Amino acid sequence: MLELASLQAMIRESLLLTDAERAYWLAGLARMTPPQLDRLKSILDRARAIPWNAALKQTVEKIAGGAVAAATAGK
Repeated sequence: MLELASLQAMIRESLLLTDAERAYWLAGLARMTPPQLDRLKSILDRARAIPWNAALKQTVEKIAGGAVAAATAGK
């Protein structure tokens, strides 16, 4: 069976879910059956593998890194 902590991390890290969707899935994990958990993991794995999703993540990380550098430089 899937480890819930792993699935929770996947939900939190998904760039395709809104905050409300993350809260919904995280709240429902404990009530899901093993086949449902496997299906959710499969969906999240496929979403993570979308090429534009990876590019978006890199862009967001660059912007965040630039913001941290700018904030640090001003101190």
